[in-house]
Amino acid sequence: MKPIELSRIDLNLLTVLAALMRERHVSRAAQRLHLGQPAVSHALARLRELTGDPLLVRQGRVMEPTERALALMQGLGPALEQIEATFRAQADFEPARAAPVFRIGLTDDLQIAMLPRLLRALSVEAPRARLVTLTVCYRNATRYLDEGRVSAVMTFLKDLPAGAKMRKVRTARFALLRADTATARLTLDDYCRRRHVLVTYAGDLCGTVDETLNELGRQREVAFSVPQFGSLPAVLAGTELLATVPEHVALALSAQGGLRCEALPFESPSYQIKLAWRAVTDKDAAETWLRRAMLRAFND
Repeated sequence: MKPIELSRIDLNLLTVLAALMRERHVSRAAQRLHLGQPAVSHALARLRELTGDPLLVRQGRVMEPTERALALMQGLGPALEQIEATFRAQADFEPARAAPVFRIGLTDDLQIAMLPRLLRALSVEAPRARLVTLTVCYRNATRYLDEGRVSAVMTFLKDLPAGAKMRKVRTARFALLRADTATARLTLDDYCRRRHVLVTYAGDLCGTVDETLNELGRQREVAFSVPQFGSLPAVLAGTELLATVPEHVALALSAQGGLRCEALPFESPSYQIKLAWRAVTDKDAAETWLRRAMLRAFND
């Protein structure tokens, strides 16, 4: 294994290597670093010369790291994050004057329920800031954080990447959405007799509410499942279908008109919505401001 002389190392090369290891693709790494593809290719060539190792080898449409690349990043990754965190902690943030680019992950329901308020806060308090929102769920939120695709996520979380920070935001419960014209509230018998639409990231026909009904010795007929809450106004319109969704998105969708929100005819199950962020951004003034804005947007 060829040793690397410290005097020959350019820190920019290491950031390129980190981006390539995350993206496994030259074009995507260039986009992440705001560089041209030739610049990233040139940096990779210099890294290969320095290490005497190919580092990343093309396999199909992606580039797979060599053992040397994995060993390098095992030691360099934490060091690079610490350097970034040190510089971030020293930077002042004036919302009215700063022009950061924030990248966050939100579930579909939170994009409906809290994103508009967050955008209004940004436009008033940090008018030069730009926001990139990616759709996440419990299946990919941890990976998006770990890969640095987002600096913060708000969702139901089962676990966290090493070193990530987290705080509880709210206990969420469910409510009923309906588009029919009947005015009477549904009984449990009515609820079980009617057909339902389920919003699920898993692509199945059974959810948390069905587990609760089973405990009561009851069941409902889930006729359809869809992957996004935003499709419910069109799906429910003009039908007798019901949708049981988190209360915050039920209130947001019913406020748009065409749908009514009401309490479930049984005790709702609950779950915790959490805000998680990369440890490297924990002391960053701009990211701290963003996280507070996210919390205000959801809890106000």
